[in-house]
Amino acid sequence: MKYEDYSRKPPKHAKTRLHLKCDFCKNMFWEGKSKAEKNKRHFCSIRCYGDFRKTQPMNEQNAYKGILKIGEPKWKYSARYRKAHPEIIAHLKARRYAREKNAEGSHTLEEWQTICKEADNRCVVCKEETKLTKDHVRPLSEGGSDYIKNIQPLCRNCNSRKWKTFYENPELLT
Repeated sequence: MKYEDYSRKPPKHAKTRLHLKCDFCKNMFWEGKSKAEKNKRHFCSIRCYGDFRKTQPMNEQNAYKGILKIGEPKWKYSARYRKAHPEIIAHLKARRYAREKNAEGSHTLEEWQTICKEADNRCVVCKEETKLTKDHVRPLSEGGSDYIKNIQPLCRNCNSRKWKTFYENPELLT
């Protein structure tokens, strides 16, 4: 970080503020000393920062370093990730739904996978080996919790048929 040389006596705020050059438009501006020391690059306005981001490749941004191919937009990475990890995406959507319903508690993806293994990857109602969905024994809409104790693996058909009736499998919930 450069400290500007002053040909005359520095202004009063020079002790707490620095005179810097914008990395995008090259205009001079004042910035707080603590903020200036935190940042690697300095911009005179949000507009300059936005214009700078538009001109820079995505692989410079921390979240996408080493993941994006050169010239590839972010949405392609997101689409590829969703396709490669459908179970993680489904779990994240279920967590968000539970938060929207103000449900108490939460569970991890590993806990869900464990409960599926305990059920031998079969629906606890019809005992068919199909893709399983999370079913809240006491529904979130009825004040049920999102703890793993309140969740059982059901196939989509049984889960849809259940609606507000309570199937409780005592073997899994003990």
